[in-house]
Amino acid sequence: MSRRRVTLPPWARIGLALSLIFGVALFLRCYFPYDNVFGGDYVRFQIVDPWYHMRLVENLVQHFPLQNAFDPYTSYPHGQDIFFAPFYDLLLGFVVWVVGLGSPSQQVIETVGAYFPAVLGALVTLPVYFMGREFFNKTVGLLAAALVAILPGEFLLRSLLGFTDHHIGEALFSAVAVLFLVLALKRAKRDELTFHSVWRRDWKALQTPLVYSLLAGLALGCYFLTWVGSLLFVFILFAFVVVQSIIDHVKGRSTDYLCIVGVPALLISLLMLLPFLDRLAFGTIQVIAVLIAAAAFPALSGLSHLLDWRGIRRAYYPLALLGLGAAGVGLFYLVARDLLASMVALFDIFVPSGGLLTIVEAQPLLYLTGTFSLGPAWAHFTTGFFLALVSLVLVAYAVVKEGGADKTLLLIWSVIVLAATLGQNRFGYYYAVNVAILSAYLCWRTPGWIASTLSWLGFQESSFSRKGTARSDKRRKAKDDKKKKKKGKKQESQGVLSRYLTPRYVSLSLGIVLVALLVYAPNIPYAVDTASEQRGPGQDWHDSLVWMGENTPDPFQDPAFYYGIYQVPAAGEDYDYPESAYGVMSWWDYGHWITYIAHRIPNTNPHQSGAVAAAQFLTAADEPSANAILDSLGSKYVVIDSTMPMYIESEGRLIGKFYAIITWTGEDMAQFFELHYIPQPDGSYKPMLLYYPRYYQSMAVRLYYFGGDVVVPASSTWVVSYQEAVDDEGNIVKVSEFENDGQPFATYQEAEQYIEDEGSSNLLIVGKNPYISPVPLERLEHYEHLYSSDTTVIRAGDREISYIEIFEYRP
Repeated sequence: MSRRRVTLPPWARIGLALSLIFGVALFLRCYFPYDNVFGGDYVRFQIVDPWYHMRLVENLVQHFPLQNAFDPYTSYPHGQDIFFAPFYDLLLGFVVWVVGLGSPSQQVIETVGAYFPAVLGALVTLPVYFMGREFFNKTVGLLAAALVAILPGEFLLRSLLGFTDHHIGEALFSAVAVLFLVLALKRAKRDELTFHSVWRRDWKALQTPLVYSLLAGLALGCYFLTWVGSLLFVFILFAFVVVQSIIDHVKGRSTDYLCIVGVPALLISLLMLLPFLDRLAFGTIQVIAVLIAAAAFPALSGLSHLLDWRGIRRAYYPLALLGLGAAGVGLFYLVARDLLASMVALFDIFVPSGGLLTIVEAQPLLYLTGTFSLGPAWAHFTTGFFLALVSLVLVAYAVVKEGGADKTLLLIWSVIVLAATLGQNRFGYYYAVNVAILSAYLCWRTPGWIASTLSWLGFQESSFSRKGTARSDKRRKAKDDKKKKKKGKKQESQGVLSRYLTPRYVSLSLGIVLVALLVYAPNIPYAVDTASEQRGPGQDWHDSLVWMGENTPDPFQDPAFYYGIYQVPAAGEDYDYPESAYGVMSWWDYGHWITYIAHRIPNTNPHQSGAVAAAQFLTAADEPSANAILDSLGSKYVVIDSTMPMYIESEGRLIGKFYAIITWTGEDMAQFFELHYIPQPDGSYKPMLLYYPRYYQSMAVRLYYFGGDVVVPASSTWVVSYQEAVDDEGNIVKVSEFENDGQPFATYQEAEQYIEDEGSSNLLIVGKNPYISPVPLERLEHYEHLYSSDTTVIRAGDREISYIEIFEYRP
């Protein structure tokens, strides 16, 4: 009895492949970080922002579907509008509420919250497949989905278990929006939609493109409601319609289909925005930007019709468009100058500056190490970063040659997101999608290039070519059978070998090997490392804030108030706090932890609200100045960890946050410490970081290293004489020598007297050790030490300094 071979239909095979890719993506995002998130006695959400999202979700499920628009549990003494856009938390809250059957426990809230970003991250593989299919073909789609599943860097990081932040929602919703927009554009172009199709109400032709346009608008609206900075995608769409309109008009093609598809999508997203305007930080700007983008579609199409009607040469269309744009900007400037300036200022995402550069995720990708380096690009995307650039050139060629709207959208989208990623490395969670699609396209073309190369080298198809095999399977089979009988096994093996040693099979095999080794394999170790790294508050931070929550007075004298629905203060006014309320001073990085874990009110938070005042307190050079800041902020407690005062150069990298704190004050870092070059006996120079009195006098150092106690230096005061020189890169540096035969002075007074006797302005009092002061310090009278965490990080003489130190401020 013969067995019938069961063959799965193509859709089933693709479904199985996508299921496998989704499973791999989810496994990577859950398995490796699992112990870091669930391995302790609390759920360790990663980094900082996820903790505030969980604060909002925790509050939301108590009143679902009502969301707070204002939070008095942060940025004391003002309180703060909810900075995050609402949709991500609303979606997560809905899932938690359903899983918890309307009354979820804390365990359900935190468990679902931890898994949520991993599931969204794995889901991104699906729109990536369909985009790859629509831009190129199914093979590219599968290759792209497989690649985005394992790409390391920001995309993987922000979709890991416990990284409950809205960024992975941005990546998912923007990818879905692009997918449906591409589908709409291709169907509209295929059916040759024009305004006549609308006027004739040709629903048969309009139906499919408009449905895709509707879905694109819904996805775009979800994206706009997920991130307050979503104007980035409005800019992408605007740039796309400008470029594609020029291409179509110059090539003599109608631009109507762009308007028919684009306007409904943007208007639907706008309708989704309107009910939430009071919840969006840039709501008014977003609405105006969307309206401008929506108006651009008919304006560009109308201009095209006007020039055609007047018989003006098509080459003049870009010039006419430039004039129209200049007139529009000029009119906007006259009518709403401040609004235009605010919109232009949002482009600083491409060129961050100032305090923003102290945030690691906001630093330029190729300057993450402090100097230009391709290393971060490799760590984020490995070979995909470079393959995508090559592929972009091929796509640009296709745009110039063919002018298809889908390829133009891919090109404009990729170039702008690449520029954003180079400006701020965090946008790598967008660019990963582009890298996957562009690299997959190059992977798909690789076997063809190999075959062409083999043919060029003279390796021609044998008589067993693919085409011949397809035509004469039966004859060849009979011939092979006859050969088997006559020539035996040796001849049979030679026949099989010669059959597959053709450019087609050789190139396919080499292509698979090259793609596997050069495109996919390099990502795996980086992805595993990224997924395995521990992030978020360690045990010391968690235990310290739990202690604070249990051993300090409740700011509202009612613990249940933490879960309340809060009254939004009038515009421009602060929240009306009770007399019992107070603030907790720390650095802005830790504000959300203080809110979520301790249920206390930080003076500053990771939205950088209050960051300048916190920096001024931590760097204040005397107690009265520091006290004045805390009095104005209503602070009652100060929490400091080991990273705030430390500034140590290690292998070319700066450790600690003190340099960032100084940057936020606007002061010169050279007032606190500098790198000096010390001559060595062999004629070389040894770089050494030396600390000035201003560093030791800062409140961060006095509280953390010295506990606010009196300090009397003993053989810890050095004096250096320095000369300024220019290094090989043109920088002015200090070349210094230690005075007093290279030994410290016994007392600070002796060092002062030495400088006075020498009468030189090139002499400086310095310290070598950040936690051993060279200058005397008075006792801080208004700060009482309350708590030290369990882990000791520094032992200096008879002093033990823990990772976390908590003080009470007593005016």
